[in-house]
Order: sequence, then structure tokens, then C-alpha cells
Amino acid sequence: MAFRRGYRAEIELVSMLKSNGFYAVRLPISGGRGFPCDVLAAKGDDRRAYQVKETKYDRVYLSKDEVEMLLNFSKAFNLKAYIAVKWKGRRKKKWTFIEVKNAEPLKIKYEEA
Repeated sequence: MAFRRGYRAEIELVSMLKSNGFYAVRLPISGGRGFPCDVLAAKGDDRRAYQVKETKYDRVYLSKDEVEMLLNFSKAFNLKAYIAVKWKGRRKKKWTFIEVKNAEPLKIKYEEA
């Protein structure tokens, strides 16, 4: 059940951010409804929008459109755009965070994380 997996990863990310001094919230309207981010976080002037991915595979792909939507949303609210990937299986509990600056397709590999 993809929704439940994604939900758990989003909740875990919010908890991690809070434990690092951020104010953080999960946005329940994200995902397939055309909303580009899953989590918002702020700590002083450091404001971020996260798109969260969770996978058991060795890589994650994001289309140019997905990245562009996240960047446009982030720019509109003066946020930094991030992709947060939670790796599952034998890579359990490992996260990768990528700050996105360009509207281009992304391929994130576990080996390079």
C-alpha cells in the first residue's frame, strides 16, 4: 500500500526535523492531487519544502515536471526545495537528502547517496 508507506516516511521525516530544532508539518494534500511537496519545515531563516520518496529499490526517478513543480512552489514561498529518499530493506533507516536547484529529471542512486 503505497499511501501508507509514504505516510510513515513523511511522519518519520517530520519527527527527525523536529528533533533537529525545526518546526515541521506534514501536508496531507500532497501526492497525486497535484501538490508538489509533502513536508514543510523551518528553523529561523532556513525554510524548506520536501518531496518524500520511499523505496525498496536501488534508485528513485523524478520527472522534470515533478522537479519543476516542486521548484516553482518553493520559489513562490521563498523555500529551499529538497527531495528526501527513505531507503528500505537492507538499507533500512537510511535517508538521502538532495537540495534541488534546477528543473531537470533526477535519478538518485543508493550507491551514490
